[in-house]
Amino acid sequence: MTDEPAAPAPAPADLLERLDAAADQLTPQERRLAAHLVEQLERWGFLSSTELANDLGVHRSTVVRFAQNIGYKGYPELQEAARAAYLRSVSARRDLVLSDPDASESDTVQAVYQREVQNLQRSYRHLDLSALEATAQSLASARRVVVFGRRFSHPIALHLALVLRTMRDGVEVAPPSSGTSVDLLFDLTPADFVLAVSLRRHSPEVQRTLRYLATAGVPVSMLTDASPGNNVPQGTRVLRAHVGSTGVLDSYTALVSVSHALLTLTEAALPGASARLGQAERAWEHFNRDG
Repeated sequence: MTDEPAAPAPAPADLLERLDAAADQLTPQERRLAAHLVEQLERWGFLSSTELANDLGVHRSTVVRFAQNIGYKGYPELQEAARAAYLRSVSARRDLVLSDPDASESDTVQAVYQREVQNLQRSYRHLDLSALEATAQSLASARRVVVFGRRFSHPIALHLALVLRTMRDGVEVAPPSSGTSVDLLFDLTPADFVLAVSLRRHSPEVQRTLRYLATAGVPVSMLTDASPGNNVPQGTRVLRAHVGSTGVLDSYTALVSVSHALLTLTEAALPGASARLGQAERAWEHFNRDG
């Protein structure tokens, strides 16, 4: 009796499974397309390859090749899968709203939790570790550090700045209102560093600020969402996190997690940071003590 050759493993049928299976073989540009696909299923499901390429600032052939590299015959087949996945997500959200009131809250919480876990997994799978490590080194070694973010990005920027201040001197956070960053930015030099936080619906002021800093030779890293459509000057390090959710509100879970990883690496790169953090903790305990 002869052994029959083992049957090949079936190709992943689900869109997200295909992305996960191909993740290690994708180029950096294709990983950005994959991140955009996950966040913007509707656009991939209903735009032509030409329209999508124009929207993303890439060649149409790049979109077609990406579809083939994740296991589809071409863009039309990928588009059909994206459309089906989008319609399923819409149906699931509708079902949550129309489901039995007693089960609705539990179902909603479960759906939210599952999406948070997916965001974390995808963010770390596609995270540019070299950019993360280089950003931590810059935060540790720069003469001055300025952190800024507008609107919904500002709370993340403020958190980063407050923690960095406990690690080192020379950290400033720009106010969230428009036009108030100039006083902090105009005299920065290549010896300084800027950490920008910019999420969906990116402010034109953020783009102007990044262009100004690039012209001045100031090194910059940007913490942002996973869409590859964010136009940043060449040389800007980009740290992306998935912020998609089951509803209309963005999820910041993965964004905060990437921030935490960045702060952890920064602490490791800063001589004396641990001792300084301990000193800050003792000071807080003293001032919070009764009597």
